[in-house]
Amino acid sequence: MASTVLPAISPVLLERGRVAVTLTRSPLRITVMRDGLPVVRAIEPWVRDGRIDDRFVRVTEGVVAREHLGAPDPIVSASVVPDPGAGPPTGRDPDAAPTPAADGSAPTEPPSTTLALRLASGVEGTLRISLPATDVVHVDLVLGARPGAVEAAPRIPLPLRMGVRWPVAGDLRLAGLGARHHPSVDHAGRRIQLGADRRYLGPGCAPEMAAVGGIPQGDYAPVPFLQSTGGWAAWLDTAGNGTQFFLDGGAVSPSVRTVSGPLRLRLHLHPGPAQRLLAFQRATGRPALLPAWGYGFWKSRDIHDHQDQVEEDVHGCRWHEIPVDAVVLDSPWETNYNTWRPNPHQFPDFAGMVGRLRGDGVRTVVWVTPWVNVDSAGGQTPPDPASIRLHRQPAETYAEGARIGAYVRPPAGATGDHAHAVKVAMRDDERDDLADLADGDAPYLAQWWMGRGSPIDFTGPGEAWWRAQAEATLRLGVAGIKADDGEGYYLPEGVRFADGSTGAVRAWRWGDDYRRSMRRALENVHPGEGVLFGRSGWTGQQATGMLWAGDQASDFWSLRVLLAATVSAAHSGISNWSHDIGGYLGDAGVKRCSAELLVRWAQLGCFTPLMQAHARLEQEPWTYDHETLGLFRGYALLHEMLVPYVRAAARTAARSGLPIIRPLSWLDPADDRLWGIPDAFAYGPSLLVAPVVDEGLRERTVPLPRGRWIEAWSGREVDGGGTATVATPRDRTPVWVRAGSIVLTHPAEHVARGLGDAPDRERPYVATLWGRPANGRARAALPDGTPVRWVHGRWKLPAEWDVWAGERGG
Repeated sequence: MASTVLPAISPVLLERGRVAVTLTRSPLRITVMRDGLPVVRAIEPWVRDGRIDDRFVRVTEGVVAREHLGAPDPIVSASVVPDPGAGPPTGRDPDAAPTPAADGSAPTEPPSTTLALRLASGVEGTLRISLPATDVVHVDLVLGARPGAVEAAPRIPLPLRMGVRWPVAGDLRLAGLGARHHPSVDHAGRRIQLGADRRYLGPGCAPEMAAVGGIPQGDYAPVPFLQSTGGWAAWLDTAGNGTQFFLDGGAVSPSVRTVSGPLRLRLHLHPGPAQRLLAFQRATGRPALLPAWGYGFWKSRDIHDHQDQVEEDVHGCRWHEIPVDAVVLDSPWETNYNTWRPNPHQFPDFAGMVGRLRGDGVRTVVWVTPWVNVDSAGGQTPPDPASIRLHRQPAETYAEGARIGAYVRPPAGATGDHAHAVKVAMRDDERDDLADLADGDAPYLAQWWMGRGSPIDFTGPGEAWWRAQAEATLRLGVAGIKADDGEGYYLPEGVRFADGSTGAVRAWRWGDDYRRSMRRALENVHPGEGVLFGRSGWTGQQATGMLWAGDQASDFWSLRVLLAATVSAAHSGISNWSHDIGGYLGDAGVKRCSAELLVRWAQLGCFTPLMQAHARLEQEPWTYDHETLGLFRGYALLHEMLVPYVRAAARTAARSGLPIIRPLSWLDPADDRLWGIPDAFAYGPSLLVAPVVDEGLRERTVPLPRGRWIEAWSGREVDGGGTATVATPRDRTPVWVRAGSIVLTHPAEHVARGLGDAPDRERPYVATLWGRPANGRARAALPDGTPVRWVHGRWKLPAEWDVWAGERGG
């Protein structure tokens, strides 16, 4: 944005603790300091008009982002508003609390200042800066607001986009922004539109698509939270499509489309990346703590034609001695999309099947998306004629949902078209039921990847209606929900919700509404025991269940990018994380993954909180050679053995926000080389994992954070701060243990079939001390937090638990 010449005044100074903010108006700039040193320098607001030309590719759920922006709309006047009004524009951040007075008297409002702005186009606005908590700075830019009002109606059409920009050093590292499916975890130099930042460039990409940047794919789990090596993290508190972080040209520039509401920038200035993440999670929710089976091994496949195939999946694991804790019924399993009613032709004894599996220690998880269809011709259908007939009709629950207002409504100017389309799609008897449906109450009707239907509106009566159907299915014994879909790119700006909001402001909050509804259903039926397994992400996702990485191709390029997404997700606070072992889509969409790739993917899955096998094609490990089967079995068993260790890390995440998987840079933030590592991570407090993601690789060189580390396979102790080169034969993935750590596991024989149902205190545990702690003391925690200690050569084990202790390495 061009420099703005305004009357010169002395800088406005806000102070709270170690943080100070100066505001100058000639030109208009904000500088944030900590301990007297600039941390974020010369933040400049900017506004530009333009037009949107985004394109959604439904078949791959990819967004091709295009905007045509005009010249900047400069700020021509900025005057201090004497009364800033009541509180900051957003009510979601609990950090925004009154400041306690030093003398114990009544607390005062957080330090703040507000400027009334006028742009060259005549548009008015406000800029508010506040310090709601120690080491937190809020910058709120609102357009269409007159002085003294926070969000008054605009008198002039608003420009397309508004943002802020500040210069940064050329060596600054930038990380996070959700599960970035990109080879790099350092996003400096990139331009990212959240929800539109994923392209496939693997071996299955045609040259003509590679020439235009790759095949656009679903960007399922963006999070508008950016970490840096500059002493700050930036969160945009928004939920609109089109949220951008431009990180090139020697600057950082987050921005939003004006239709999505105010630009709400929250700067966290805490001394380390972990502390900044924890501050973000204090405002948005800490990771959910799942029951033990939510961290086990799950078996799934794309379509179970009949319930016999479900039982075949479980029996296959039993016959080949692979532990299994849950089986997932993916699409289709219902009478139609999405009725929550088991298809009787596909599952002639659904409740009996679920009960038999549960009696064998295996839970059932069912797939769903937040759409109800009028036409499922484009979706997957079981092959039997009766099931095909069911899917040729509108979902039997659709008309009821339309009558009660359960669906998102179309934009105001398109209600008549949608009402007509809904009535035409209905059966004759249902059409009569909907004859009195007013155009203004008609559902929004759109194409999605399993047909044509209407999305659920979770802000009105649709939430209870939808949740009641979920609870009825859960009462049949189903223990988990695979909550697919829910991404904001399916909702146009103009669609309307029952609470009065629109897609422009709520698009990416829709997925959060969906997940919270499903979480509530699980808690109502299976309190403390149900598991939510979802795909969509945004601010707050970490608090509602497990996230999986969505659809991957079955090739090493995709495995490498998935591992980078794993690290980026951890930078963003996502703790409960999973992925489809072997890749869901197949190799070029037509071949199953190779035996080597299946093993390497299983090795990554072993060190992922939930290990889950799911694919379109036949990728069951017992359909490969004996060596591949044996290696898969071994890593699945190791994953089950590590569940106590993972649960302790998950408990830490739920209490503090620190995720189970942790970027290497968090172990030593001062080591700049660790910020760019996309293919290694810390797993809980004591393990460092460097999965092999290159075909045929038989040796890896890995940077180690400072400290002493023990190679898990050899027991050899090495010093960190440099690099370690290790052999990587097909049966081995590099793992190090922090010297002096206790790692708690289950004995192999206890989990050979799966985790089962034994209460925590009746399970056996093995405590292994790796090397010698430098201070003579080591500690680990059992699932409820009970400590296991080693003090100066002696174990201190809780008498009420079955814990065996030993030592290894060092």
